[in-house]
Amino acid sequence: MKKALMIVLALLLSVSMLAACTVDQEEPTKEEAQQAAQEAVQEADEAGEAAVEEADAIKDEIINEVSGEMDLSGSWEDEISQRAHMDVTKNADGSYNMTVSWGSSASETSIWQIHGTYDEASGMLSYSNGAYSIHTWDEDGVETVSGEETTKGAFMKEGDKLRWQDSKNSDSGLFSKVSQ
Repeated sequence: MKKALMIVLALLLSVSMLAACTVDQEEPTKEEAQQAAQEAVQEADEAGEAAVEEADAIKDEIINEVSGEMDLSGSWEDEISQRAHMDVTKNADGSYNMTVSWGSSASETSIWQIHGTYDEASGMLSYSNGAYSIHTWDEDGVETVSGEETTKGAFMKEGDKLRWQDSKNSDSGLFSKVSQ
């Protein structure tokens, strides 16, 4: 019974406080209500524009990650295997000559000679005429070249790095530029 009385008293106190608050407040005029509605619409428009701008910036960042300009010339190292490096020179016509050297051991290196043109729209340099060969050296330093084949593959832009896939190499490479 005491609990019920406390609940009733709390309800009466709440109702009286609400009544006091509403009596002191004036209802907004029609003009004030319209002004408040216009301000709310303007705030919503600004928030929407900010969201669109943020989405555009994120979209541009993603697109730039995989496409766009990139100067491939220079020396590159493979981050994955840490056994491959690549030297790239840019030709006057905008195409590139690339030499990838992948060390299998102290006495054996696989070498690819690749020629291609980087496509900014796709962020790729693909080729179908890569020259592959295996170079081995004997204990006297005499070099033997074997396993000569034609390969195909592609370099794909990933930010400021190049992902490499080639038909002769089952491991992909992720090259980072180390010098111009």
